[in-house]
Amino acid sequence: MVQDRAEAQRQADGIRTLQRDLTSGELAEVLVLSSEQKQRFDLWAESRLASLGAVFDLDRNTAQGAMSWGARIASALGGFALAVSLVLLFQRYWGFFDTWMQVFFVILAPAALLAGAEYAARRERTLYFASLLSLVSLAAFALNLVVLGQVFNIAPSERALLAWGVFAVALAYRYGQRLHLTIGLFLLVSYGCAFLTSSLGYDWLEFGARPEYAASLALILWSVPLWLRHAQNPAFESVYRTLGISIFFIAVVSLAEGNMISFFPFAPDVIRTGYRSLGLVIAMGAIWLGIRRQWPGQVNLAAFFFCGLLVFRLHAWWWAWMPSWLFFGILGLFGVVVVIALRQLRRWA
Repeated sequence: MVQDRAEAQRQADGIRTLQRDLTSGELAEVLVLSSEQKQRFDLWAESRLASLGAVFDLDRNTAQGAMSWGARIASALGGFALAVSLVLLFQRYWGFFDTWMQVFFVILAPAALLAGAEYAARRERTLYFASLLSLVSLAAFALNLVVLGQVFNIAPSERALLAWGVFAVALAYRYGQRLHLTIGLFLLVSYGCAFLTSSLGYDWLEFGARPEYAASLALILWSVPLWLRHAQNPAFESVYRTLGISIFFIAVVSLAEGNMISFFPFAPDVIRTGYRSLGLVIAMGAIWLGIRRQWPGQVNLAAFFFCGLLVFRLHAWWWAWMPSWLFFGILGLFGVVVVIALRQLRRWA
């Protein structure tokens, strides 16, 4: 049973491709079907496409696929624009309302927008308007907590990140939106870092200065698809992996090349050298695992961060005394070496 629109679209595209190849091209010459077999296959294909189309609003050709991508991008941009408009509207007229009216509006806004998203989700199969309204509802919910904190003079806390993250993840799983999931998971990782920072007695707003928290939580985030299957939203697994590995390598790069705080009791130069080596080794391992498991997003990100760490080191070692033309020439040769290494890894995987 197909639960995800993306999976249904891939299955429909595969059926149409097979139909086309069986009537023309090399496959039609290699796999010759009798008229009865051809008729049975056509009946099955049309029945399967009709059943998928009855549940999901699928693209029937490349032009429709391009327009669907455009609609998804417009939905996301429209949601962000409306969210910004909502915040600016509140700021412009907020001082004209009494306290009880302010509380009423900030509670009503996310509830009304969420009701609209739910109504749109029941009326359309593409979920474009549901995605847009739910994104604005998330912005209104975030504004809700900020405004209520100001009205009742509540000190800012990292718990707001938890509430926003949980709400965003709930919206993501309700409407199958990867953008909402990305926002929610990022907020939850931020909350985890802020909570761990405040538990040690530091200001929770300083959580960005301790990237090791983020690196540890990112590894947990990356491992979620290994033990939690997403049968209804299989595309979510790539979100966990991509976001997890991105946060992890950003944290490692900041520790390797910046002046961040580490919990290891070593000299700063020793810590930076260790993270430089660790980053390169883990990046190569992530590339190999991504090729073996067929995770192209992880392969691309790991290769990007591997090259980034390498460029940082080469710049630190050679830029001050080496002619610029020679430096970039050596970078080009390193690029060739990386390509050859990746091809070899691909053969082994």
